[in-house]
Amino acid sequence: MARPTVLLQGPARTDRSPARPEPRLETGGAPIRGFRKPASLGDRLRAGVATTTVLAGIWWLLNPGDHASWLVGGPTVALGAVLAALLPRPAASRLDVFGAIRFAAFFLWQSVRGAVDVALRALDPRLPLDPGFQKFEIELPPGPPMTLFANTVTLLPGTLTAEIDGNRLTVHTLDQTADLDAELARLTRRVRDLFGLPEKGESP
Repeated sequence: MARPTVLLQGPARTDRSPARPEPRLETGGAPIRGFRKPASLGDRLRAGVATTTVLAGIWWLLNPGDHASWLVGGPTVALGAVLAALLPRPAASRLDVFGAIRFAAFFLWQSVRGAVDVALRALDPRLPLDPGFQKFEIELPPGPPMTLFANTVTLLPGTLTAEIDGNRLTVHTLDQTADLDAELARLTRRVRDLFGLPEKGESP
């Protein structure tokens, strides 16, 4: 005779609400905030090349025509490139190679312009001299992009970073009639280009 089969069941549901699905994490392919995928070999190489370009340009600017200085500058630039390739970086500090080249050219040109402008104003009394302070809204993420922006402002003709309050920058200028907004807007684009950041209003 066949043995009876006993079915074990849980307690009966007393409501008619549908069963809750198990929670799932939907990221849409984007990295979870606070975590970052390990940098690929290509990312590390790009960071090293970009850092080499920027540091070499700065060293050349500080020591123009002094070939002997590269005995120190060469190892320094190489060390900076190695550190940039090996050390972990936040997403916002990822450098773009071509953006770094364009920023280095912009950096050198503005340095020359700034030095010539100050010299001419000191030697020629006919040039306008109306010192004062102006405020500018920094449209860059905090961290390396904003820090680099504030430091580079000092290289623009007749300008000097006086204070940073959040994302608001106070700039001292020798001529308040100059179009400072246009100069800082160009600098903002160069910094965005360097870090591979999208323009304001564009999705990354």
